[in-house]
Amino acid sequence: MNIGIAGLGLIGGSLALGLRAAHRVRGYDTDEATRAAATRAGIEVVARLEDLLPADAVIVATPLKSVLQTLALLSPRADRAVLLDVASVRAPVDAFARDQKDGARIVGMHPMAGRSAQGFAAADHELLRGRPFLIVPTARSDSDAMAVAGAIARDAGGVVTVLSAAEHDRIAAVLSALPLALAAALSLTAGEAVGVRLDSFAGPGFRDATRLALTAPELGEPLLSANAGHVVAALARLRETLDEVERAVAERDIAGLRELLGRAATVRRTLE
Repeated sequence: MNIGIAGLGLIGGSLALGLRAAHRVRGYDTDEATRAAATRAGIEVVARLEDLLPADAVIVATPLKSVLQTLALLSPRADRAVLLDVASVRAPVDAFARDQKDGARIVGMHPMAGRSAQGFAAADHELLRGRPFLIVPTARSDSDAMAVAGAIARDAGGVVTVLSAAEHDRIAAVLSALPLALAAALSLTAGEAVGVRLDSFAGPGFRDATRLALTAPELGEPLLSANAGHVVAALARLRETLDEVERAVAERDIAGLRELLGRAATVRRTLE
C-alpha cells in the first residue's frame, strides 16, 4: 500500500519505521527538525500535509489537540484514501465523522503503546510489536476501510481488537489516563511529604510507579480532559479502592490487607 503518515513523533515515527519494509511510506511533520531526522533515518518525507495524497491510507498521528484539524484538512482531498488516526480519545473523532458530508472514510486505529521519551528520536519499530491496536469504526467506515486498518495494524506488529468509541474511551480512561493521574499524584505527594531529595532515597518501585509523571503536560492534559467523564468515573473507583486499603491499614486488618494485595497480584499476573 501507499501509506502517508501525518505526524512523525513517537507513534507516527514508530509506525513509519515499522511499515516501510512492506509498504511505501511517506511522512509529514510540521517541525522542520523532525522532518530532517526522519529523512536521515530513511523515511520519505514530504514538504506539505496535502502531499501525502493521493494514497491508499493516511494515518493521522499528530498530538491529540491537532487530530480533528488535520482530519478536516485531509478529508475533502482524500478521494478513496482511508483516513486513520491514532487518537487516544475517540469521542471527538466519532462526532467529527458523523458530521462529515464529503464521503471520506475514517477509522480509528489506536496502538496501546508508548514511553516517556517523545519525538522521532524515541521512535522504534519494535515499540508497536505485539501491542494491542484498538480499531474503532466511525459513521464514515465501511468494510474495506476496516480491512485496511486491520492490515496496517498487523503489518506494524500489532494485535487487533475492534470496539466502539464509547467502549474504547471507557477502557482508555482506566488503562491510560488513570495511570497518568496516579503517577502525577504520587509524585506530588512524595515531593511534598518526604522532605528530602527523592533521588537520594527513591528505589525502583517509586521510579517505576511514577514514570508516567514524566509525560509532557501538553500531551497528558488532553488525555485527561478530553475523556473527562470516563476519567472521573475511573478516579472515583480508584478512590473507593484506596479507601479500602486505608481502612485495612488503620484497623491493622492483616487478613484484609493480604486479601487486597492477593487480588491485586492476581490481576497484575494476567499481564505476564
